[in-house]
Amino acid sequence: MKIASAAGEFEFHVETLKVAGDDVVVLGKMGVWEAETSMDRDDVLKMLRLTVGNPSFWGFSLRLLPYAVFGRKRNRGSATDE
Repeated sequence: MKIASAAGEFEFHVETLKVAGDDVVVLGKMGVWEAETSMDRDDVLKMLRLTVGNPSFWGFSLRLLPYAVFGRKRNRGSATDE
């Protein structure tokens, strides 16, 4: 996942997701730093409304279906003459 801000672009690698009380907590790493973000009930409901009500999200989800079923295709590389 990429986070873009005025401070720059940062890679955020999601490692785990957990529910802590009324919050959903996403744990991961941003560069060498451990990071976490938490969403309360209102944040989660807003995220659901933004995704479920968005036709583009459903189109994107359908394109992800083959990856979920079959996994990623391995890069076989190209043949070279040496």
